[in-house]
Amino acid sequence: MANEHTRYHIKIQGQLDNRWKAWFDDLDIILTRDGNTILSGIIIDQSALHGVLKKIRNMGLTLISVNPQPGVEN
Repeated sequence: MANEHTRYHIKIQGQLDNRWKAWFDDLDIILTRDGNTILSGIIIDQSALHGVLKKIRNMGLTLISVNPQPGVEN
């Protein structure tokens, strides 16, 4: 179970540009060499995480992975 204010890396298929930053609660948008996108940033709690995942689903994007970053909390 994740603690509050945990940094996550959420990998999705395809590439998003920075115009989507505000839509994804100001998470950093990192383009990968393999043509995918990582959304990275502090997510305050499980409810907020589910909100981000719901946005990904509603946009019809393919979710590849969701990884909390151990030891990286604010």
